[in-house]
Amino acid sequence: MKKSRPAVLTFVAILQFIPALLLPPELLLSVNPVSFLVPIAFFAFLGWAVLTLKRWALTLCIFVQGLNVIVRFLIVFPQAFSGESMDWLFVTSSALAILLSTVILYVMDRPKIQVAFRA
Repeated sequence: MKKSRPAVLTFVAILQFIPALLLPPELLLSVNPVSFLVPIAFFAFLGWAVLTLKRWALTLCIFVQGLNVIVRFLIVFPQAFSGESMDWLFVTSSALAILLSTVILYVMDRPKIQVAFRA
């Protein structure tokens, strides 16, 4: 029996790396570009696994996005108030990353998606 993939999983597979790598531009420019190869390769592999409906991909995607939400909440407050004024760019990028990860978690937790991975 051939597994049918819901269309929303294509968007999740393509866009699921954005919340984890969404950082302010000055922080992105200060990091060695080679250091982004490992996360990009990991998310490409995870995207392939989601597209091919591997059972472990559901768990791993939920874990990675949930961990991203937790880590962003833990670092947003100390980092945002690290001086005289608030770092609005960091707060905005963190809020956007939390929102995108939450949307991905919501999509991955829907019954139709759960059934597609179990079929």
